[in-house]
Amino acid sequence: MENSLIPPAIAHTPKQLAEMLGLKPSTIYAWLSRGELRGNKVGHRRFITSTQLREFFEFRKTGEYIDYTYAPK
Repeated sequence: MENSLIPPAIAHTPKQLAEMLGLKPSTIYAWLSRGELRGNKVGHRRFITSTQLREFFEFRKTGEYIDYTYAPK
């Protein structure tokens, strides 16, 4: 019997995720390379599940996260 409270894991590519969030794909790749956003690598492609995305946003809410993506040099 399936648990109806747990949605199925949906995976997105960095490009799809960037479009959904209104960001550039390079931002998503930067988060992945810095380890801020977890993802799965299959061959040469990367995928981010809905669970991994939820964990990323929960981590950002803690206040321990500082986004340096657009910080002036």
